[in-house]
Amino acid sequence: MASLDSFNGGVVEQLIVDDIETIAQQFQESFNECVKHVQKPNVLIAGVTGSGKSSLVNAVFGSQIAQVGDGIPVTEHYLRIEPPDKPVVIYDSKGLEDGRHEEFINDTRLFFETMRSKPLLRDHIHVVWYVINSACGRFEPFEEILIREIFAPTPVIFILNKSDVSSGSQLDTLETLIQNCAFENSKGIYRTVANRKNYSQSWCTECYSDDVMFKKKSNQLFCENCENVEVIKPTLNLGALIETTAELLPDLAKEAFLFSQVESLQDKDKRARELVIRYATNISMDVSGNALSEVGEMVGRIFVLWGWNFLGYKVSNSLIEEMKEEYKSQELSVRLAMIAADTILKRKLSRSVIACLGVMVNRPLRTLSEQLLTLVEKNEPIDVSNFDLSSDGSEEFADQFMKSAFEESIVSTIDIYWYD
Repeated sequence: MASLDSFNGGVVEQLIVDDIETIAQQFQESFNECVKHVQKPNVLIAGVTGSGKSSLVNAVFGSQIAQVGDGIPVTEHYLRIEPPDKPVVIYDSKGLEDGRHEEFINDTRLFFETMRSKPLLRDHIHVVWYVINSACGRFEPFEEILIREIFAPTPVIFILNKSDVSSGSQLDTLETLIQNCAFENSKGIYRTVANRKNYSQSWCTECYSDDVMFKKKSNQLFCENCENVEVIKPTLNLGALIETTAELLPDLAKEAFLFSQVESLQDKDKRARELVIRYATNISMDVSGNALSEVGEMVGRIFVLWGWNFLGYKVSNSLIEEMKEEYKSQELSVRLAMIAADTILKRKLSRSVIACLGVMVNRPLRTLSEQLLTLVEKNEPIDVSNFDLSSDGSEEFADQFMKSAFEESIVSTIDIYWYD
């Protein structure tokens, strides 16, 4: 197929190299343009005053977007925050005050009824982060009413924030209280730290045992129970929280959410793999070649996922045009023979090519993002000469991939060659 032959020559790498200076200079501008056209996930952040909601939002999204007083009031208790540089809409509760629980519940009921009455899913609340100050060790009856009667059926993730200043027994008690409520819309309980105050925490992050020893000089925590040794970091479990949230969001909102968070590149890479598997296991070639548009769409979406929306549009359109031109240049009898052969092979030929193409597109984009992140972390200027996107042996890689795909399943082959 034309698509695979073209990418054997390193088309993705060459496109990036050709435009790397433009990427460095216009990344923010291009990203802002992408934000205008993407469906933004709506994440509601709720919790009692002092639970650390603002610190959590700022830690996850990488900027001071939850400043006191920011946002547009939606109701008495809720603010709508739409950061100009992040494709996410945050609905932030002002916090539950003592003595105002009934008022807060009524206002929240009205807020959810209003949001759910909107005809489009994109305008609904997609997921709730319910933040609890774990150091207080309390989960009140009114909070159970809020989650069971008001938030449901919207998915709720419980966040035990400030876990660094909580004892293991406090956290265990809170988790048991929440689990005993048996909320049908509960999607997980996470012990988190958004802005660490205590590095010598008293419990193991792996097995939760309190049989630990902290070495202040190296910031290491040693667990006698499971023998886990780890360096204590300023944040805890934010990556796991992000991954769970992404899985709960409507499909069209996932890419935007993953781009907005700064915890890791693994989530984007996981999403790219899911895209490749979905397209590679569902596309079926036809005589007209219409399915080639879906191949170009896959490539474009991978580019957008990694943040290169303008390159995604460029390469997607050029790839579709090139593939269709070559495909339609074939005699009808040749095309029919190709479709027949592919059908006999249970679509394994065309789908293996599509899978290989997806893997080969994602690899240099992941490499570029890793190298960009390294430069940012080191506070170094972006210099074209610092980037290495070489792909020696790509033709040999494609041959090995295709051979494996015929011998094994396409999904297992994607897993084998995703990082090789």
